[in-house]
Amino acid sequence: MIYKTHVIRLFLSLLLIPLFVFGANENIFKEVDTIIEAAISDSAWPGAVLVVGDKDGIQYHKSYGFHTYQKKEKTKPDDIFDLASITKVMATTPAVMDLYEKREISLEDPIVKYIPEFKGSNETATLMKELVSIRHLLTHTSGLPAYKSFNYSEETPGSIMASILSTDLDTLPGTRYVYSCLGFITLGEMVKRVSGLPLNEYVKKNIYSPLGMDHTTYLPPSDWMDRIVPTEYSEQEEGFIRGRVHDGIAAGLAGISGNAGLFSTGEDMAIYAQMFLNKGTYKDIDIFKPETVELFTQRVYMLPDNSRCLGWDSPQGESSAGVYAGHNSFGHTGFTGTSMWIDPDNDIFVILLTNAVHPHRRYKYPNYFDWRQLVHSKVYEALDLTKENPECVWKERWEDPKIRNQYQEKTFWQKLFNR
Repeated sequence: MIYKTHVIRLFLSLLLIPLFVFGANENIFKEVDTIIEAAISDSAWPGAVLVVGDKDGIQYHKSYGFHTYQKKEKTKPDDIFDLASITKVMATTPAVMDLYEKREISLEDPIVKYIPEFKGSNETATLMKELVSIRHLLTHTSGLPAYKSFNYSEETPGSIMASILSTDLDTLPGTRYVYSCLGFITLGEMVKRVSGLPLNEYVKKNIYSPLGMDHTTYLPPSDWMDRIVPTEYSEQEEGFIRGRVHDGIAAGLAGISGNAGLFSTGEDMAIYAQMFLNKGTYKDIDIFKPETVELFTQRVYMLPDNSRCLGWDSPQGESSAGVYAGHNSFGHTGFTGTSMWIDPDNDIFVILLTNAVHPHRRYKYPNYFDWRQLVHSKVYEALDLTKENPECVWKERWEDPKIRNQYQEKTFWQKLFNR
């Protein structure tokens, strides 16, 4: 009796989930809607925004759930999310692409050419760092460690950057893949040194403004606050982080960093994805040459265990892109609960924005990762794009088709009520 009462309450609460829909494909995506709502009930995330489209535009755009589990603010399609590491491919990577096109840099240039302070703690360590190229940083094969901890109360943005630039390598460049935030922070600093503009100003001038991405920015203004989805609870702030970057180093660098710090909406991200599907062009606006897009979105294969392109990731193993993403797909995820995958083989992009770290990052494990893969896969199934990528596999939770298909609208609720 207690169980059925709980289920009835859960069902009624889900009826209150706002159904804001853009596009003409609501019926096609009904099962995807059910999956996302089931993920909410499984505490994978309190709310979400889904955007699906192709090179011609948005085909489906919908919001689900609430900003928090207290269910006070409904999630809306135009809500603004902390993109976390998607910053790497929506700010740092396009900035590097632009400088490359303008022939202001070469991918083989040693980073020390532009940042003389990129040195080690001794002569040998410095000699190793002189071998690090821009390409190494883009592919996470520089030898830099993944991250670095700081006592932020005792640091300034300048001291944090100086510490990062003087960090010793763990391995020789090109010999090991380690996903490194420090590498992309270094790239962001390089953009500033080469262009004379801070990273945020450079991408706004050269990428966001030309594309009309008016709600993509570092350091979002205060009048956007109601639309910004909160992330994790901060004991220091005695409340949820909202409108300030969640990542510690990016926050320590005053909110502007090559690894994190960007905020955006699903609609703006869709513009960006369309530009890449159209090989660098959006509505007759040329941002990149087709050959530059191809170069940066191809797999590099510098190491056997590295699925990276230049800046971007590609689908492999238990990929967040799902099991149907084409071989030439590229995308990225963000720690806060964001993901974007662009698939030129099938002419589709899928953007899933959540705040899975709410109210605490432990809520992500393992539910968020399981449901994220299922959502991306179900989008493909809804569009009848079901040719499985042999390089990708289902997460263990979904290996049994009966398990992953139980969330069809009627069957799912019947099982709950009849238990």
